[in-house]
Amino acid sequence: MMELSSRQLPWWQKLLFLILQLVAFVLLGLLTGLLLELVGEQLLQSHLWEEELPGLIWGWTVVLVSALTAAYLLAYAQTKQGWSALGFTTVRMVTSLQTGLLVGGSIIVVCFLVLYSGGWVKITQVIFLPRAFAGWCLFFLIQPLAEEVIMRSFLQNQLHRYFGAWPGLIVTALVFGLLHVGNNAFTWIAGLEIVLGGLLMGQLYLYTQNIWAPFAMHAIWNFLQSTVLGFAVSGMDTYRLLHLEISGPEWLTGGDFGIEGSLLSVLFILAAIIYFWPSARHEAPWSKLETGDTSRDG
Repeated sequence: MMELSSRQLPWWQKLLFLILQLVAFVLLGLLTGLLLELVGEQLLQSHLWEEELPGLIWGWTVVLVSALTAAYLLAYAQTKQGWSALGFTTVRMVTSLQTGLLVGGSIIVVCFLVLYSGGWVKITQVIFLPRAFAGWCLFFLIQPLAEEVIMRSFLQNQLHRYFGAWPGLIVTALVFGLLHVGNNAFTWIAGLEIVLGGLLMGQLYLYTQNIWAPFAMHAIWNFLQSTVLGFAVSGMDTYRLLHLEISGPEWLTGGDFGIEGSLLSVLFILAAIIYFWPSARHEAPWSKLETGDTSRDG
């Protein structure tokens, strides 16, 4: 088995191969992104893309296509496998999407209901703008998928290949947390919550053996928290359907960072992590293809 032989290498060789993969991923991604930007300048000569939301959508589309291209080329060069090795498979796709939506959506909704019933959150206005609602819905499909391709399809896959499931889960979660350190209103609670959220999405990747569950959790988490319920998302303001008056301590409400800065979400994510703990026994999706075993580990 290729994953076993990779893990049997001396630690310094595994680290060297991992660093080379990282460098190649960044270079391929940058090259693809530059080409897309050049094409975009020629084909999309419109002031529309200078507006905030269309600009965000185009920018993250470039990131998504660049990450997909780099991850696919490296996976194919490494194992001669295609999209399935990156977690893009139709096997259990619907079930996996439902799992991610249920996990992410239920945590956000329960946190909101606790804050609302306790009087720490009050709804002051409901403003529905169809174009803005649809635009942010599209954004929160593209942006989470781009991040999950980078975190799951590439980074977690490579760490898992050389060092095993738990190093892949933990290091990827830490990297995911570090990427949010510079966000507006960042706190230590927010950092802890994002690291734990990254760990949970990594568990869902192994549990369902595809990208769809972590993507669905990530997407519904961001969209429901911000565009629907009216909180900030990782310190970023968006159009919001519900306008809220938030009071109470920041450690409870999350303050300007959003629910991700609340200890409530930390506790509920921890509960989900414990539930999906056995997922670390599963191999990554690419290992199933190499061994011809498409069943899920139990």
